[in-house]
Amino acid sequence: MVSRREFLGGAAAFAASVQATGLPAGGGSEFAWGYMPQFGNNMWGDIMTPPARDGIQTRILTDEEFAAICSPGYDTRTAVRFDETLWRSLSRQIRDDGSNLLLIDLGEFVVYPSHPELAVAGSWSAEKMLSEVRRLKGMGFAVAPKMNLSCCHDFWLKDYARMVSTAKYYHVVKDLVRDAYEMFDHPEFIHLGMDEEDIVEYQSRNTTLVRFRQGDLWWHDVRYFVDCVERLGCRAWVWSDYIRRHPMDEFARRMPKTVIQSPWTYRTEKPSFDDPLIKIYLSLCEAGYDVIPCASNCYGLKENFPATAVFCKRNLPAEHYKGMLMAPWVETRAPYGRLLREASSLVAEARRRVG
Repeated sequence: MVSRREFLGGAAAFAASVQATGLPAGGGSEFAWGYMPQFGNNMWGDIMTPPARDGIQTRILTDEEFAAICSPGYDTRTAVRFDETLWRSLSRQIRDDGSNLLLIDLGEFVVYPSHPELAVAGSWSAEKMLSEVRRLKGMGFAVAPKMNLSCCHDFWLKDYARMVSTAKYYHVVKDLVRDAYEMFDHPEFIHLGMDEEDIVEYQSRNTTLVRFRQGDLWWHDVRYFVDCVERLGCRAWVWSDYIRRHPMDEFARRMPKTVIQSPWTYRTEKPSFDDPLIKIYLSLCEAGYDVIPCASNCYGLKENFPATAVFCKRNLPAEHYKGMLMAPWVETRAPYGRLLREASSLVAEARRRVG
């Protein structure tokens, strides 16, 4: 097992090699056409249940694809659920279809040098993750990590998930943010998640313990996470779910304007400001936030992403509309390959429509 000191030294050496070879660093002011692949998957529910045919993603699987995810031993919390061969091929398609940003959902996928106890069987070493970031940057992508700290999506934190808002928890989070920063070669952004953290969402989850922050504690922790990111010299990025159940004026007063916002809707193919969830996109811009709206094919709606991209291009102020993010919300494994490739092709379709 590599020590943290050894890993940081290797990261510095890698950064120097990127500069020396002229590999593209990604990021910058270019409009972001983002794609969010799931490398880690232990974010949803703290107990495993058999796949349901009417689940959000599973309802759009073919019978053959659904049978594959129901096979014995397919689903596990104790090993990485990731197909590297599929990812290599998919990443080439994502590039060819016009995405220029990869937001990688980390979770349990890597061995964090500061907290190797969070790893599962098959978790990638920090060195291997850094090498993969280098490969993706060499393909022309900007690459950023996503590490969800919402109490509704933090089961990858194992025992630390039950220590939320304690001194130990804050120390661990700071360590993990630093590790991700180094593994991703000092990215421009770090996504902190923070979606769906309320009792309404918990009522539909497979959980044995309900945990969520309220009021000032939620704000205290968000500000702490943002500070951890900004002290490293990059920008924090979050889902904008808080506004769905709280006043916009409170959000605008307490959320730093430096934090990139991703509001999302996955069930519309005809976006309109008559929809209060879509109105959030404009409200965020008017309050001075940079936004990267998120859309998906996870409900089987092929118009959701391109229609949202066209609507946002026409209706959001260019100075704050910084990109679009595609989130397929399925594992990077063979039974979901069709949906992952479809998601990429929908980015290409959106780019064609907006010109």
